[in-house]
Parts: sequence; C-alpha cells; structure tokens
Amino acid sequence: MKIIVSGGLGNQMFQYALYLSLKEKGKNVKLDTSLFNFAKMHNGYELERCFGLNIPKVKVTNWGILKLRTILKYKFKSIVYNDKLNYDEQVFKSKCTYLNGSWQSEMYFKQIENSVREAFVFKNIDVENQKVAKEIHSTKSVSLHIRQGDYLENSIYAGVCTEEYYLNAINSLIHEIGNEQNTMFYVFSDDKAFANQFINKLNLNARLVDFNNGVNSYKDMYLMSLCKHNIIANSSFSWWGAWLNNNPNKIVIAPNRWFGNGHKESYKDIVPKSWIKI
Repeated sequence: MKIIVSGGLGNQMFQYALYLSLKEKGKNVKLDTSLFNFAKMHNGYELERCFGLNIPKVKVTNWGILKLRTILKYKFKSIVYNDKLNYDEQVFKSKCTYLNGSWQSEMYFKQIENSVREAFVFKNIDVENQKVAKEIHSTKSVSLHIRQGDYLENSIYAGVCTEEYYLNAINSLIHEIGNEQNTMFYVFSDDKAFANQFINKLNLNARLVDFNNGVNSYKDMYLMSLCKHNIIANSSFSWWGAWLNNNPNKIVIAPNRWFGNGHKESYKDIVPKSWIKI
C-alpha cells in the first residue's frame, strides 16, 4: 500500500500521520513522493528535512511517475482509494494499492497521538528562532496565522478568513483569557506586507514574525506550537501549529467554514471538538 504525498507541509503531515496509523494496524505501507518530481508544490517534500524522519518511500523512477500520473488521471477505483474529505474509517480496510488525499482529521490518528507528537519534533532551529521562542514562553502568547498568497488565487479557500473573522476571533480570545498587559499576539503570514498593515489597525500588542521564508517557513509552525493559544486560518499549516501546542489549557480558534463561498462545504471533521469555531 502506498500513500501519495502531495501539497505543502501541513498536508504532508496529515498523510504521514495516516501512514503511522496504518503501520500501527500492521499494514505494509510506504510513502510515494513521485508527484514532487514533476510538479512544484510549495517548498517541495519536507517531512525528512523538517523533522529528521527516516521514512520508507517508494523509489522514484520516470516509469513510476508516468504510471502514477496515469492512474490519477483515469481514476481507477480498484487501484486508488480517494479521500472523502471527511473522516472515513473504511480507508483502514482498503485493499487498493494507492491512497490519495489529504486525510485532514485527527480522527485518523487520535489513537496514536503520542506517536504523532514524537514524530513531529522540529529540527535545525536557529538562534533567531530560539530567541523568539524564549520570548513566547515569557508572555501570554497567542499565534495568529493570516494565509494570503496562493489562497487569493484559489476560490476554494478564499473568502473564509476575512478581516471580520480575525477581529471576532481576537475579541473572543480576549474575552476568554483577559486583555492583560503581557498578552502578545505573534502574527505569521505568507504576505508580510498585508499582515503588517492589518495588525497596525488593531489596538493590541502584536509582533509580526517576518524572517522565516522559503525552506525555513516551517519554523513559523514551530513558533506557533509554542504559543499558549492559537488563532488559525483555514490552513493545514496553522492547524498543525495549534495541534502541536502542548499547553493543556490552550484555546484554539478556527474558522467555522473551511471552504470559500460557492463551494460545497466539507472537512466537517477537521476542527477538533475542543477548539472554538468562529
């Protein structure tokens, strides 16, 4: 059985978490990273570089890439089991050769939560990020993720995390934790200029983390996970930043919808029940 790996780091983490669950159930499973050899996706395949994981993978060959592209194009149901976009326990009983999708729900791996957390330990954290991490630990820190970039061009995700969403999320969080002097919002975004303009409108303590770019972007997720509370976007990247937050009293605020206007709503299982939907 092969899990097709695709998308950005957040998606890859969901796919790897499913891999761990299948492995725990005794399945013979590997990751297939072939798609990264012909399509540019974010920062490419990142799991091993970011977390130092040694993962069994399918050997990438030109024939293998052509075969996988053909299988996905013609959607052979006997060969490929596709993500239903909500939790689907039948995937654990599948006899298909390939599993294709994002598998975005903790329900796929809740039973092995400790194993997943042990796998996703961030590597190669530099001095600058260590300094911010120390600062985060010393304050009532809140991560706030503003996803722009490719979302502006993709109507599937656009229009969900509006300015109104963030204002409501901030007000809701302050209502829960109090607006104390040492509360600090750490803002992360793939559009630093937009994020800077946005936080300048707000009457709260905020710092834009603007130095983790390109292949170092994963270090933003590391810092998010250290904050005491989290406001996420409809993004698997900040989802993982919040999920990896080990604060037992954390408050996580997430958008009530995951897809933009005009698109059939799905991923109803993506937001854990303990998180607040706005």
